[in-house]
Amino acid sequence: MPSDPPAKRLELPGGVVTWTDEGQGVTVVALHGLPGSVRDFRWLAPALRDGVRFVRIDQPGFGGTALSSGPGSGLPARADFVCAVIDALDLGPVVLMGHSMGGAVAAAVAARRPDLVSSLVLVCSIGIKKHRGMKFWPIPPQIVSVLLRVGPLRRRLLPNLRAAFEKSGFKGHEDQAILQTVHCVAGTSFALHERHLRSLRVPTMLVWTKDDPMIEESISDKLYWICPAGPRVVFEDGGHNPQKAKAVELAAALTAWIANRPGTDR
Repeated sequence: MPSDPPAKRLELPGGVVTWTDEGQGVTVVALHGLPGSVRDFRWLAPALRDGVRFVRIDQPGFGGTALSSGPGSGLPARADFVCAVIDALDLGPVVLMGHSMGGAVAAAVAARRPDLVSSLVLVCSIGIKKHRGMKFWPIPPQIVSVLLRVGPLRRRLLPNLRAAFEKSGFKGHEDQAILQTVHCVAGTSFALHERHLRSLRVPTMLVWTKDDPMIEESISDKLYWICPAGPRVVFEDGGHNPQKAKAVELAAALTAWIANRPGTDR
């Protein structure tokens, strides 16, 4: 199994942010899905060729990043957090990659701060309507999010939440990551995400698999027509994590696109 480089620490006014930094060349910033961490890209990082600087950021409440480092769990707040990190590290403009729910954050950053994003890469990203991976919620996440803010209810609900997450394949996550996932899902507006997508003006690479158990191909097909022009990379298999299962192929497609795109000299 690939190993990760030592995590770096960035002090924001709200708390510590952990991130990793590998390689030299055009800067690609990767945003993980929910729940997740920078480790979600540990197969992709070593597969990238020379000429790419690969930066991975733990989102607030995930990995080693303090929950307090982010201003909130809604899409605008999560995008503001990413913008603050990119600004603090003087990274922009970057090729911004978002996986799964991280795709919505990446799109929000590109829509709100186009000066920070030269290109966008959406990997098995959520679309403009609920996907089948959200069907395991017997109660709307907005209601669950409210209940989890009450201490006694949180203690009672957490074991059931953990069981539901593990049944869906999300195993080994800390309590804080599970709780923050619920709050972030509850704070994700599909209508706002669609507005962000339709306002995009940067070249956009879309990556998806035909056997994704979380996001059906029709969701990705819709993104095909909404997002600006760019490569459409479709794998027959690879599940919900082609950055792992198809790391070599994805790295080759990404680096080839970067090498042939104008204006990516940083």
